[in-house]
Amino acid sequence: MGYSLLDAAQSTRQQALQGMADVSNQEAQRESDNKQLKAAKKATTMGAVGTGAAIGTMIAPGVGTAVGAGIGYIASLF
Repeated sequence: MGYSLLDAAQSTRQQALQGMADVSNQEAQRESDNKQLKAAKKATTMGAVGTGAAIGTMIAPGVGTAVGAGIGYIASLF
């Protein structure tokens, strides 16, 4: 009977350790996904600013560039 209790304890310990490892892996994946989302948002914002600046430059070089970049940034917020 002593061995069956020890076996049960070992099995429970292994299940607990596996559960903790699974949670750790899920947290690492979530952090990685969040970093990718943040990078994608930044790229989208920069693309909108660049597009706005290009359009502004075509309409009125100089001042239009700054205004277009500002409009592109504001548009990227929505």
